[in-house]
Amino acid sequence: MRNEAGAIDIGIRGLQGEGRVPVFIDGSLQSTHTSRGYQGTSDRTYIDADLISRVAVQKGAAVNASPFASGAIGGVVNIKTLTVDDIVNPGEQSGFLIKLRSYNNNRKPDIPDDYEQQNYYQLTQKPRSRQFNNGSATAAFGFRDDFFDAVIAYSERATGNYYAGKHGFTRYHEPVVTPNHEVVNTSFQSQSFLAKMGLHTNNGQDFEFAYRNHRQQAGEVLAAYWYQNNNDIDFNPLPEGVESMPQWALGSAIVNSYSASYAYKPYDNDLVNLNIGLWLTDANLRQYNGLWGIGVNAQQYLHAYSNDRKGVSVYNESALQRLPLVLRYGVALQDERLKPEQDGIIRFSDIAVTSRNGKRSEKSAFINGELDLSPVTVNIGFNLHGAKITDFQSNESLNYRPKLDMLSELNYHLTPATALFFKASRTYRMPSLYETTVSNEVFSYNPYNRLSPEISLQREIGLKTKQQDLLLPEDKLDLSLSYFRNKVNGFISGGVLDKTPNIAEWMDNYTFINYDKLDLSGFELSANYDAALFYTHVSATLYTDTQVCSHYQAQRANTDNCNSLGFAWGLTPSRIPAKKNLVVNVGKKFMAGDLDTGVRYKYHSAKTNPSDWLIGTGASPIIDIPSGYQLDLYGQYRVNKNATLFAAVNNLTNRYDIQPGSVISMPEPGRTVTLGIDVRF
Repeated sequence: MRNEAGAIDIGIRGLQGEGRVPVFIDGSLQSTHTSRGYQGTSDRTYIDADLISRVAVQKGAAVNASPFASGAIGGVVNIKTLTVDDIVNPGEQSGFLIKLRSYNNNRKPDIPDDYEQQNYYQLTQKPRSRQFNNGSATAAFGFRDDFFDAVIAYSERATGNYYAGKHGFTRYHEPVVTPNHEVVNTSFQSQSFLAKMGLHTNNGQDFEFAYRNHRQQAGEVLAAYWYQNNNDIDFNPLPEGVESMPQWALGSAIVNSYSASYAYKPYDNDLVNLNIGLWLTDANLRQYNGLWGIGVNAQQYLHAYSNDRKGVSVYNESALQRLPLVLRYGVALQDERLKPEQDGIIRFSDIAVTSRNGKRSEKSAFINGELDLSPVTVNIGFNLHGAKITDFQSNESLNYRPKLDMLSELNYHLTPATALFFKASRTYRMPSLYETTVSNEVFSYNPYNRLSPEISLQREIGLKTKQQDLLLPEDKLDLSLSYFRNKVNGFISGGVLDKTPNIAEWMDNYTFINYDKLDLSGFELSANYDAALFYTHVSATLYTDTQVCSHYQAQRANTDNCNSLGFAWGLTPSRIPAKKNLVVNVGKKFMAGDLDTGVRYKYHSAKTNPSDWLIGTGASPIIDIPSGYQLDLYGQYRVNKNATLFAAVNNLTNRYDIQPGSVISMPEPGRTVTLGIDVRF
């Protein structure tokens, strides 16, 4: 989903948000719950891309994903920030990394201070392709020896509003943004700092410490303000060829993240592999996504709040000598606090404060085992977890009693390189703090409509293989093909219910509800092939069956209990993926690997939302999204061991495309050229 205000919000196999796919950065969890009005909610994680070393993705509920993965029914994303090896050349003790990028197809918006004038911002046409506005710069230092390593890095990034593509525009019904025009509220600027230190003893003990600070300003707009003006601020007709849309001031986010870990693995004792982790994140946000504030236009939506988290885990891994069994067991605790800052209290009406004000505590105890009975390996995991939530606005507490997750995975090796696998799990997601605290935002928790935990039932069966010398000498193939089914009973999302005694006569009961179920199933292919002649990466997902069921929503709309689109008076349509999704990357390396060039093709099939989706509200959602594709080119040339040049052209054919998960008709960026250089010394 684009325009997450400089953050990431990842979905896996149709599951996304509110802890379903947590993103861990160096072991710490930093996500902020953000309202987007009729566009639903976001589970945002803030990090600069240039500070990322590597990313590991586990799809579906997984054994050994993370001590803090309770509720991760969609999967887990683990991000490792820059390491010494990313900065220092092999064989050297210390070094610097400088990374520079610049790109075209964007322009920094000139945003008026006056909130009335912001609503009548005049769009600009696409600048010439040779105009490179904004970019990013990163500087990092690394040091290592046998007992100590350290990383210090700083990154700045700035981009203006991007410009839409051109070709394919006529396929859309009444799109708001015209071809090659500025897409408002998409600008972004940030400053990020990273410091890491590791201490390594000669008796198997390791200490790691990390601190990360991220500051940013980013554009954002609510769905009710996604429209074109017919006149200027004085109600005069716009000149021919001039277009105008609301362009709000930028919201801000300041995030601090601290983490520390201790590991002890004695060389002579396979029963001890102890890990202790501690982390803390605090986020302070001032963004335009509130409701019923004091002021006009964007000003009435500005509010300030904080979202703080902390966690601690202790676990051990024991390899038994008499059995081919490895056990991993431990406990984890995490707390979360959402509260309005002073500005978020005094600016709003006395109906209710927009920002949630509550806390949530979750405790878990887990044990996982891996049994190697060659040619069969079995992984089984159990996780007992519960949560307690206190809402300081309603003065109510919710106590979700512990539930037991059960996860299993079986691998049968047909050969040393090929295996059949089967995964099955029953896991629970306790309602999040955001879903269980009241506010006056569009979708809010209603104490009269209690929420139950989600129950996720997952099955996956497939084949995976790693081959060498298959088609060409010294080639390598890594392939996985599987069928999956994700069934979530009691799926939580926004919807509308009958009024309750606490609802004003003129208001509707837009709240979070338990849908009967969300059922997603399909096939998934992942293939990586690498040879001297060329390399290719293929990722494809085909959804064969999609169902959303709710007898409450069906009664209100006088429709069937289940459908494949989602219900018109809720947010489930935005969570239904396109039926077909494909990414193909083909490349070749020249000059002994110094030159790497390739092309990337991305495709999604068409998607239809309910014809009366959010009708009668201030939003104008997009109903029909045609199929779309994008071609990207990239290349990098290693000049020597210290310098690498980089170039990329994203959306080569300048397609006008809107992503299937969009609520409003916000197009993707048009053709964009990026140039860069990496220097190590």
